[in-house]
Amino acid sequence: MKSGIRWHGKPIDQVWMPWRNQSANLNQSQGLQLWQGANDFTGNFKVLWSSETNLLYFFVEIIDDVFLDGYVAPAGAYPDYDIVEVFIDEYRSGGNHVFDGNLYNGQSTTSCPTCNAENAFAYHIAANALADGQIQNAKHAMDMAGTTWGTIRAYKDHLPDFAMRKDGNKYYWEFSLIMHKDTYNHNNQAASVQTLQKGKIMGLSMAYGDIDSKTENPLRRDHFFGPVPVPLSAHNSHWINANWFGVAKLTGKTDDTSVNGIEPGRDTELRSFYANGNPYANYRSENYGVVTIRLVSTLGQEVFRAGTSKSSVVLNTRYNTGKVPAGVYLVEVIQGNKRTVQKIAVR
Repeated sequence: MKSGIRWHGKPIDQVWMPWRNQSANLNQSQGLQLWQGANDFTGNFKVLWSSETNLLYFFVEIIDDVFLDGYVAPAGAYPDYDIVEVFIDEYRSGGNHVFDGNLYNGQSTTSCPTCNAENAFAYHIAANALADGQIQNAKHAMDMAGTTWGTIRAYKDHLPDFAMRKDGNKYYWEFSLIMHKDTYNHNNQAASVQTLQKGKIMGLSMAYGDIDSKTENPLRRDHFFGPVPVPLSAHNSHWINANWFGVAKLTGKTDDTSVNGIEPGRDTELRSFYANGNPYANYRSENYGVVTIRLVSTLGQEVFRAGTSKSSVVLNTRYNTGKVPAGVYLVEVIQGNKRTVQKIAVR
């Protein structure tokens, strides 16, 4: 375990459950309580990578006034303990994994035959805290697997290095992670290992499930925290939908000579595409207000401009440009002093 090091982590400061810590959202799950502040829970994390070992390295710092351990695998009740969660989408494909949206909305219990749990991984990591200062190397790492409900699979071999140390109400988690492609086969794991390279972009979120009572029966998660904002409709959807994962890029920046850094996310994100005769834009930003959208040819000619008011984290819009000649265009979103650009092809 590293100690006394200086580091600048990304905060785990978005309250997913109850969403935005609002009392009106306490009914998202039975037993939810409002987050009481920094002593109740505070989290930060940092991720590094190494081309030599082909591993991601996570360092997580948690402050938690009540820590509930004691999970025993392979029971499916791991959300009802204090756990660290890593959500990773190797090539940022997005979309559902494991089940269809109807199941999440409570409308159906039919699993999705075309869904693959390993389209994105949701690692639920549990460990028992030892006495202050002692190192715990034993852990559980699990998730639902395959395409059927209730299949729990142990993924602890995906975390070849692990250590957790407790210091009062502070908990330090360190572990390495093997990145797998969505072609993952549990019986031939080596075949799907992704080679890490500088510049790679992936979906990545770090989360924490917080339990505030050790005496409830049954045990229930009180809070769920993540590093990226999500809308109310996606307050607890990371386990099923990779669309709301954060964005991370493998870089060469580092203050350690043996590993490279990961640049976590951006506060703005643009996904644009062309379909049904119109360009579409999916623009995500933590800021609200007036947004200007432009469609510009590669020669700099403005083909289309429109302004709209953004009143939620995500703005989904279609813009009627009329007939646009085939070619490559730039979709530009301007919000305040921020400018986000992405190329699209019109055929």
